[in-house]
Amino acid sequence: MMLKKIFVAALACLCVGQALHAQETTDSVYTVEVKDANKYKVETNLFSSNWFFGLGVGGQMYFGDHDKQMKFLDRITPNFEVYFGKWFTPGIGVRFGANGYEIKGLSGYNRGLNKHYGFVKEPKKHYAWVGEGPGRYELLETSMKYIHAHGDVMFNVTQMICGYNETRFYSLIPYLGVGFATSLEASSVTGRNSHEVTGSIGIINRFRINSAWDINLDIRGAYTGDHFDQEDFSIDASGQYKPSSGRFGEGLLTATLGVSYNFPKRGWDRSTITTIRVNENVLEGLRNRLGEAERMNEDLRKQLEEALNRPVTEATVTTMPLLVTFPINRWTLSNKDRVNLGFLADALKANPKLVYSISGYADKGTGSVKRNIFLARKRAEVVYDCLIKEFGVSESQLTKDSFGGVANMYYNDPRCSRSVLTKVAE
Repeated sequence: MMLKKIFVAALACLCVGQALHAQETTDSVYTVEVKDANKYKVETNLFSSNWFFGLGVGGQMYFGDHDKQMKFLDRITPNFEVYFGKWFTPGIGVRFGANGYEIKGLSGYNRGLNKHYGFVKEPKKHYAWVGEGPGRYELLETSMKYIHAHGDVMFNVTQMICGYNETRFYSLIPYLGVGFATSLEASSVTGRNSHEVTGSIGIINRFRINSAWDINLDIRGAYTGDHFDQEDFSIDASGQYKPSSGRFGEGLLTATLGVSYNFPKRGWDRSTITTIRVNENVLEGLRNRLGEAERMNEDLRKQLEEALNRPVTEATVTTMPLLVTFPINRWTLSNKDRVNLGFLADALKANPKLVYSISGYADKGTGSVKRNIFLARKRAEVVYDCLIKEFGVSESQLTKDSFGGVANMYYNDPRCSRSVLTKVAE
């Protein structure tokens, strides 16, 4: 009865809470969200956001050993570029790409080897004579097809300095990069391909068309070792060509104009400040109702403590012996016996500490001693198995025994001896 009162009181508290929640507050409670006006603060996005892909085409010029002796316009060749990348913040991003095609230059003459250097065109193409008298030598044109793979870290200084503006038309983006350049053909002189690690510095001039497309003017200067054009070599004792020390390094200047596509999701969201405003009259009403709920909770707590402190009367479980009888020379359980055993199983499972003994018997007046021992054991087993396998009684609550053939146990009736007796174990 006491628990019933506690339940009713708790239900009343729940109803009060529901009433508070359902109260109409349209004119009294409202939410205001204001975007942060700080142009240097944005919310970072998922890794799948702000990816881009771009293409570019333009010109290039290589700065090799004798290239300065070539006319300026003769040195310019086409350059193509493809890349993809991601902006992690409005100011910092990375990209990976490849550029290249063909670079042209001039090859000088090695008097010690009596040969020209590098990627001399075949058939040889004369460009000019240099010097006078015995020191006069011929310059031959060179041509090398190559590809340059690179990774760049980009810095959008316009966004960093001026703050984030997703509709800004122009952005200045310097970058630093490392890469690897390789020739796509072997030198006609040495028969070797060129492979060199590179370092790059450059500037991207980005012009926004819309949220998806940009036009980019990309100017890159790449530094590579002096061995790339193979105009520094010697011959070792075995007659093999090998690079020899030359200038500190050589450079490759490229300028491309192209477009890039920005994959969704694009841009960054501004952080927001959320303000919840509540009318003072509503707040006062909520405070009063909260006080009432607290007082009711205190009463419930006291009632619960009183209920828990009351002495608990332990119930005593009484179980009766059960006699299961069998026809002569049989050990099969009837449905009536199973019903009774089911009641016994319920009592055992309700009292895990209770242990029952199962004793099997046979009628001494019929059958041989050996047969009666067999019958008594089988009858105990079927009752034991029924309680465990059919009704789920724990094996720890049962003991099993058999006594073979016995004299009349009850009312001088041999039928009562063809049985199994279950009772509380002693």
